[in-house]
Amino acid sequence: MRKGTLLKRTFLVFAIAMIIVGLAEANAQVKKMSIQELTDESTAILVGKCTGKQSAWNDKHNQIYTLVTIQAGQYVKGNLGAEAVITVPGGQVGDILYEVSDMPVFEEGEESLVFIWKHPSGKLLVTGAHHGKLRIVKDKKSGASSLQGGVLEFNPDAGKAIIPQSPSGDRQRIQLDDFIRTVKNYVKDK
Repeated sequence: MRKGTLLKRTFLVFAIAMIIVGLAEANAQVKKMSIQELTDESTAILVGKCTGKQSAWNDKHNQIYTLVTIQAGQYVKGNLGAEAVITVPGGQVGDILYEVSDMPVFEEGEESLVFIWKHPSGKLLVTGAHHGKLRIVKDKKSGASSLQGGVLEFNPDAGKAIIPQSPSGDRQRIQLDDFIRTVKNYVKDK
């Protein structure tokens, strides 16, 4: 085998290995947390409605963050007042879009259950990144509320979070009241 061919193959194997390592690192940025861990590490857990979002540059003008205002409907743990303003890394200012992987996305008018922790800087952040924000969906027929996203399913008896799929391949939903009852039990245990 010629020296040039060997060098090219070595470089190719090295490049593929670096891509694989990079993908593994990218998928390991957010720690998977159980419902109990999310509850324990949160300052507050609220059910509320997103009433506003405002993206801005940080002081150094090298990162964009979004301030999300949530009107509290119910606190499952703690109390941050009638409104909580959560800081989420990423957002859009003008034509500049700054995306941060694994961060939750809030939509105005959307109802969510949100696990929140207070950073030493005083900023309120979502506990567990995208795992700590669960969208509330109301069934059009029954009016029952269920959760979607974040911790995708849980066993209320064991508090285990897993990704369920129905026989049709659709993700199942968690009943809001069952989830709140489980979280309140974790809060009581502390």
